[in-house]
This record gives sequence, C-alpha cells and structure tokens, in this order.
Amino acid sequence: MKRWHYFTAGLALGVAATRRTRRAKEAARAALAAKLTPSAIAADIADAIAEIGNAVGSFASDVRMGAVNRRAAYRPMINGANGSVVMVPPEQIRELDELRSAANSVIGGRTSLGEESA
Repeated sequence: MKRWHYFTAGLALGVAATRRTRRAKEAARAALAAKLTPSAIAADIADAIAEIGNAVGSFASDVRMGAVNRRAAYRPMINGANGSVVMVPPEQIRELDELRSAANSVIGGRTSLGEESA
C-alpha cells in the first residue's frame, strides 16, 4: 500500500512538472516570436542608439569638467622678458617658485617692489 502511495505521488509530480515546463517553454517561444517582429527590433535599435548617445554626452560632460578644473589650476604670472601675463600650468609653478626664491636670495631678500620679503 505504501509503495502505491509513493508511486502515485511521484507520477503526479512528474505530470505537474512536465506540464509546467511545457507552459514555460511555450511562453518563452511566444516571447521570442514577439521580440523578433520588425517593430520590436526597431525599438531595440532605438534604445541602443539612445544609450550610446547618453554615454557620449556623459563623456563629453566629464571632459568639459576636467578642462574647467585644469584651467582653474593655472596661475597667471608675468613674463619677465616682455611683461605679458602668461597662464602657467601647475606642473611648472613649483619650478618657477624655486627660481623666484633663488633670485630673491641672490638680490638680498628683496621683492620686485623693493620691499623686504617676510
């Protein structure tokens, strides 16, 4: 009696699992058929183009912000040869400051205005 019970329970579970997988397979097939229509393909392409456009816009915005930050880091300095104002990048500021401090020590600690440096 116990064996028949397990046999019928296993048979019922097998039938239920088979029916469920068949329904899932049919639903997946229908979804694939709906996805392969010309309008669905066009919508997928439009979404991909929109994503690419957003990525390019984001990249351009990052580049613009980097340029603004880089420009803000430049310091104006007066060119000693002709007196024009030159924007100096941060990499060269340290070198110019060292040259200025060396020049100040040579001229006895005086600044360009003739005042004693602190």
